[in-house]
Amino acid sequence: MTASNSTSGKRRQIARIVLGAGLILLPLGISAYKIFALGYDLTDILPQRRYRVTYDLRLDGQDEAVRVRTYLPGSDTRQEITQEQDHSPGFHLEVESSEQGREAVWSAARGRDGARIEHAFSVTLRPVRFAIDPALEVPTRYPDSLSPYLAPEEAIQVGAPEIQAVLEEIGADEGTVLERLRKIHERTASLGARPFKGLTDALTALRLGEASCNGKSRLFVALARTAGIPARLVGGLILDAGTKKTSHQWVEAWVGGHWVPFGPTNGHFAELPERYLTLYRGDAALFRHTRDINFDYRFHVSRALVPSPAARTWLPAFNVWALFERLGLSFALLRTVLMLPLGALLVVLFRNVVGMPTYGTFLPALLAAGAGLTGPGWGVAGLLIVVGCVAAVRWVFHRLQLLHSPMLAILLAAVTSSILATALLADHLQLGRLAYVTAFPIAVLAITAERFYLSLVERGSREALLHLGGTMVVMLACYVVMTSLAFQVLIIGFPEVLLLVVAADVYLGRWVGMRLFEYLRFRRLLAPEGEA
Repeated sequence: MTASNSTSGKRRQIARIVLGAGLILLPLGISAYKIFALGYDLTDILPQRRYRVTYDLRLDGQDEAVRVRTYLPGSDTRQEITQEQDHSPGFHLEVESSEQGREAVWSAARGRDGARIEHAFSVTLRPVRFAIDPALEVPTRYPDSLSPYLAPEEAIQVGAPEIQAVLEEIGADEGTVLERLRKIHERTASLGARPFKGLTDALTALRLGEASCNGKSRLFVALARTAGIPARLVGGLILDAGTKKTSHQWVEAWVGGHWVPFGPTNGHFAELPERYLTLYRGDAALFRHTRDINFDYRFHVSRALVPSPAARTWLPAFNVWALFERLGLSFALLRTVLMLPLGALLVVLFRNVVGMPTYGTFLPALLAAGAGLTGPGWGVAGLLIVVGCVAAVRWVFHRLQLLHSPMLAILLAAVTSSILATALLADHLQLGRLAYVTAFPIAVLAITAERFYLSLVERGSREALLHLGGTMVVMLACYVVMTSLAFQVLIIGFPEVLLLVVAADVYLGRWVGMRLFEYLRFRRLLAPEGEA
């Protein structure tokens, strides 16, 4: 080695050290500035779930005057309604507010047959949980405004002899507020479940020993009011993604100056889950309409992750969360984009340090990103199906000796056909989330299948299967890391951390150590003489 080469080598080493130090210190400094100077709260990094709910109402107006009434949700401390849109051609919409909630009234002088009303809104919600003071006694007097919530109603028979007898039987006629509410909750929650149609009043639910959410909630309210605790019904929806007709009812009781929720049907005591959407309060019907109009309805619910309100205001000029939201791009896409460099680092680690053979440098990371909707098991199954189908097509067309580009075009068509056929079959047979194999990038699947086939032809089945197995192992490892909530929170909240990933890439780029598989293969030769 000459003196010139030695000097050049030292300079490159110094440059690598300086670059590595910069790539480590810069993101640490930026992160510290965010936390200590700008006051970033780590809890604000977690994205929120935002639901999109659409009322889909249909009716036959028969050219007569028609009217449809229902409740729309309003914003309060627990739920925020945004992006409300109405599409009801031929109808006039009025929204009236009252103590029960926001009531929408669609009316038309001549409603046509097959008329359709669509009303959509976005909503973000938060769960609530209350801690009831165990020493809180039942007040002897309440403000006059609470009098309606202690009085009997047609379907809530407050003070009826059977209600009073049950109250005494379970011991809820005495004790603190917490003791009485817990006994009432246990009694109503113990009723059997039955999806009754129509109205089930409190006494009917008690006599039958089973009821739907309506009957259980009315019985809860009747018992609570008889025990001297104001209570009221709450109507709403449980927001699960998909299409549904079922609404839900739960209860609120006045405790220590607050309306505290209880759900005897699903066992919620002094708490309400995040996905419960409140539409109205009181013993009301969700829909009322003109008679004989063949009325039908559906609720369509979808959900997506969005940045928290605090996160949307962070460093506006560099806020990629806010950028994606303005562009109407999904949070899942942003998450995939930010997590790919970490997946790529893992691939480099497996290839350079472990010695795991894979197809392509970053195919495993891209396949892991595609498996986000299928999950790891169905993702591997979908990958094997598509690769097998495309390899078979490649074998058939190989005899024609086509040029490379036309062959790739044929393989793309084969990938498209195989994933669509797989999705249709999976949906028909209800094979879990295999139908979401359509979310895999088509080009990535085509390249994977092409390389598997070429490896099969040029190196034999053992090498081809070895590389395919290695690709799937690294893909699963990437999936675990890229879907880790801890890593997602870290990188989404502090994207500058990706510079640390680059620093690790720089280090592995100069890796000259023995790979793990090489060590296992040649360890006998490396052992000191006499130990081999």
